[in-house]
Amino acid sequence: MFSFLPGCRKIKVDMIQNQFVETYSKFIQKFLKPQKPLKIVFDCSDGTAGLVLKKIESPLNSKFYILNSKPDGHFPAHGPNPSKPGAAKQLQAAVKKHKADLGIIFDADGDRMLCADDKSRFVDSEVGARLLIWHLKPKKIIIDATSGWLIKEIQSPRNQEIEITESKVGQCFIKQKMRAENADFGVERSGHYYFKKFFGLDSGILTAVEIINALSKLPYKFSDFVDLLPRYYRSEIDFKLSAPSINHQELLKKTEDCFKSKVENYKLLKISHLDGLTMEFGDKVGFASRSLGEGWWFNLRFSNTEPLLRLNVETKSQLELKEQVAVLVKFIGANQL
Repeated sequence: MFSFLPGCRKIKVDMIQNQFVETYSKFIQKFLKPQKPLKIVFDCSDGTAGLVLKKIESPLNSKFYILNSKPDGHFPAHGPNPSKPGAAKQLQAAVKKHKADLGIIFDADGDRMLCADDKSRFVDSEVGARLLIWHLKPKKIIIDATSGWLIKEIQSPRNQEIEITESKVGQCFIKQKMRAENADFGVERSGHYYFKKFFGLDSGILTAVEIINALSKLPYKFSDFVDLLPRYYRSEIDFKLSAPSINHQELLKKTEDCFKSKVENYKLLKISHLDGLTMEFGDKVGFASRSLGEGWWFNLRFSNTEPLLRLNVETKSQLELKEQVAVLVKFIGANQL
């Protein structure tokens, strides 16, 4: 009878929201088990993560500093996407100010997260994945088609305990593959991390909790962990499609044919059509330079959600990256714009 009174619907919605937040916070709290006190800065990006984080108790006298915790659909702080250039500036400044061990930034709905280390450097999502893999020791891992060497090199003839399977880019594809392979852990470059213990789903807050647990086990700082990892160089470039009717397969076929013949003296190691086109090349034969001629790869795919053609390139040197990106951009521009 009260459902028709003014304001009753809002009260009911608020009650349901509060019950959900309370239940979810208690669920997440069970996983937070750091082995030493840490100082952590969280940036909730004016999104939903703040509702949960404010209810999480910091154990072992750890200190949590929470920024932009009140949901606001106008996103006044810096926008909802943490991977956009400049989005993490406030987080990085707060890490420096509080001399924090770690900074974590979420997207608006809290299913993605990215990190800053104790030197306030914004780090790649694959660095976070490496830390989680060291900590959780998964046997089966799902990665997306744009994942790079930092993850793929874990699986080697010397380390056959870990099985890595690639999937198309996108939450629905990763989730399907997690279930199909009964995988323990999954990761996308965009900052989605998936856990078997979370029903094969992604959660930015659960990821943050496990990153904290992992960091507390390290015998050194997060920045030391980052610096000890191999260094690779990445670039991601989006091309707006010149016409909605562009023939996707024709463009990918042109690119494949061109780079099969264009990569002089590079050994072609791999061609994959799992998601768009991926081509990987080994070191250039007879090339002595350490800054040019080393192996590289690229992935070219059409976005699932936007009218974009997306290019990912990874190399072993900054100079190689600059050279290969220039060649690819010129070719793509001439053939689709």
